[in-house]
Amino acid sequence: MTIQEVLVKAREILKASKYNSLEAEVILGNILNKERVYLHINSDIELKKNEETRFFKELQELKEGKPLQYITGQTYWQGLDFYCNESTLIPREDTRILYEEATELIKLMGEKTVKLVEIGTGSGILPVLLKKENPTVQVYTVEKNPVTLETARKNFQKHKVEVESYLGDLLEPIKERGLKAEIIISNPPYVSHKEYLELDKEVKNEPYEALVGGADGLDFYRRIGREYKYVLNKGGYLAVEIGWQQFEAVKEIFEKCGLTLIKKAVDDGGRDRVVVLEYKDK
Repeated sequence: MTIQEVLVKAREILKASKYNSLEAEVILGNILNKERVYLHINSDIELKKNEETRFFKELQELKEGKPLQYITGQTYWQGLDFYCNESTLIPREDTRILYEEATELIKLMGEKTVKLVEIGTGSGILPVLLKKENPTVQVYTVEKNPVTLETARKNFQKHKVEVESYLGDLLEPIKERGLKAEIIISNPPYVSHKEYLELDKEVKNEPYEALVGGADGLDFYRRIGREYKYVLNKGGYLAVEIGWQQFEAVKEIFEKCGLTLIKKAVDDGGRDRVVVLEYKDK
């Protein structure tokens, strides 16, 4: 079959789904290692049998709910492309708020040397962006899943950024090395068990442990609240992404642990999305 013929057939296959020819072209372009424009200019080229077979297999996976990013092995965020797979969350636009708040905190530090620690790096997107924009900042990141960490490291290499990355749970690798930081950031799992049951099938294809934060979604905030003092310097800041209905609960958790709220940031829809707190030097 030609490129044009498989894409026509793809439109028929996807007709009753939420997907269309755009996703089909992305999949075929990825298989051929070509841009989408190539498909239109060379629509009469015959596909090899293995290319055709793979295309329809991956098209069916898409229709059954496998995220496009996992099929192609890449995702785009803030103008950059990143490796992505089933061990990593697919980045959401909401996380841009955490990136922006981290950037503001770095600026707030002025000329002093800044150490920034990220808890749970996933595909390493935030460290890449923060390091590219702020080359003098020393960035450290921790990830519990070894496959996920390897993906992050591939992205660090891809974008040529120097990030110290450690395999481990929460802040343990940072504590073990006696490192202290001015900023800690995290986009932790914050979906509750009940909320998880109501998620779309496509989202449920993403790693459960990166989505669900216990029965009420707040487990990781409690753990961070117990651990941050071992790493964060007095006068330092903690910035975390939260679920849009979690502000009061997260604020209470952290304030009981000695942190002072200095800012609540909302997403483009006006929903609570990030809290920024200070470890005051009293």
